[in-house]
Amino acid sequence: MSETIDGHLVRDPHNLHAESEDQLRQAASEVQRRVGDDYDDQAVQGAVREAYDEIADQAKVESFLPILVARSAEQKLAEQD
Repeated sequence: MSETIDGHLVRDPHNLHAESEDQLRQAASEVQRRVGDDYDDQAVQGAVREAYDEIADQAKVESFLPILVARSAEQKLAEQD
């Protein structure tokens, strides 16, 4: 939940963790769909978490974050080969 204070959008800090976990699940699901059985769940989760940590702070539009993280994670997995 968010509210506006003095014209600034302020998000409830209690919801931030839940929102980021949802975004990570969405990204991991997308990566797993794309790579199939080429990588195990642990490798996918690790790549997604790493990509999220790199991208999340600079994201200007959060609704695009899961797909950007998924693309970056997929690239990271491909570079490991």
